[in-house]
Amino acid sequence: MNRRLLVIEDDRDTLANLCDILELDGYAVTGVDSLAKAARLNWADYSVILLDRKLPDGTADEILPQIRRRAPRAAVIVITGYADLQSTISAIRAGAADYLLKPIQPELLQATVERSIRIQRMETQLVQSERLAAIGQMMAVLTHESRNILNRGNAALEMLEMDLEGTPAALEYIARIKKSHNDLTRLHEEVRNYAAPIELECADWDLASLWRQTWANLLKSSCQGNGAELREAVDGVDLKCEVDGFRLDQVFHNLFENSLAACRGPARIEVACCDDELGGKPALRIVVRDNGPGLKAEDAQRIFMPFYTTKPKGTGLGLAIVSRILEAHGGAIFAQSSPGGGAEFVLTLPRSQKSVGDEQTLRSHGAAAVGCR
Repeated sequence: MNRRLLVIEDDRDTLANLCDILELDGYAVTGVDSLAKAARLNWADYSVILLDRKLPDGTADEILPQIRRRAPRAAVIVITGYADLQSTISAIRAGAADYLLKPIQPELLQATVERSIRIQRMETQLVQSERLAAIGQMMAVLTHESRNILNRGNAALEMLEMDLEGTPAALEYIARIKKSHNDLTRLHEEVRNYAAPIELECADWDLASLWRQTWANLLKSSCQGNGAELREAVDGVDLKCEVDGFRLDQVFHNLFENSLAACRGPARIEVACCDDELGGKPALRIVVRDNGPGLKAEDAQRIFMPFYTTKPKGTGLGLAIVSRILEAHGGAIFAQSSPGGGAEFVLTLPRSQKSVGDEQTLRSHGAAAVGCR
């Protein structure tokens, strides 16, 4: 879940205190002291906006409708020193998610922000579950019927190949049709796999053995692997985690394949690991970075959304599936441009599935927190 917060408060001391409290709780906080400065920001980048009710250049009642239009998914928490019932009702009617009175107690602030994020996460999961259920039902029927049609078409093409043996030009056209059939089958399978429930079969795995095997298999099947090199920075790190090996193979396959496609010259892909924590439990952080062109800020924010792709060809489901697999393990993933150039994918996996609970708060650490270099 996005843990970026925006605080709009005209009192400099209060603003500094709020930012300090929230940053210590693991949030990435932007603080401004006027609506004019806030207007220069993209409000949709923030999951929670803490808004002082009375500012030098406007009031919460005036600005709330604009925030709802520009950032409909953000939770707005109005803060004020005026404890009147009418202002509370007005703020809630205008779209505020909650209301805090000054002086703000740190514990109450933290609980209110965390509750807002938890509600957002539950709403997102509900919408996603409904969407996946609909896609899954549709694709089950579509894939079944399409597979039968494509199988009949491929059988006819094979018979035609035998009749046209010795005519290279005609056989080339048949090969192209077969490839189109295979591409369509792969598209159906990708959508079906994305929509299907993820059921894990976890065991203790050395993750290095997984990604090395994935890399070897990928180079055998990819023409993009010429001169490609996989580097590791894992000295002294315990690489054992309780994971589903098949699913993690899918994760590494998608990440490596994307890097190979993005790098214009020989790909240099590095996997770096370090110890971490997730929800207060032991975890492993895995950073996969490449020497490609990197990611635009907009792409980094949206790259795990279903059907969003930066490639001229592709379904935009590969990284969405990666994100779902990490979430199923109780982990998290985010993307950014590496400080040294290229793209960087940061995965955090719990060491043990015993520590993963339904209500565990997943913290996607910001760029400044990345320690696996």
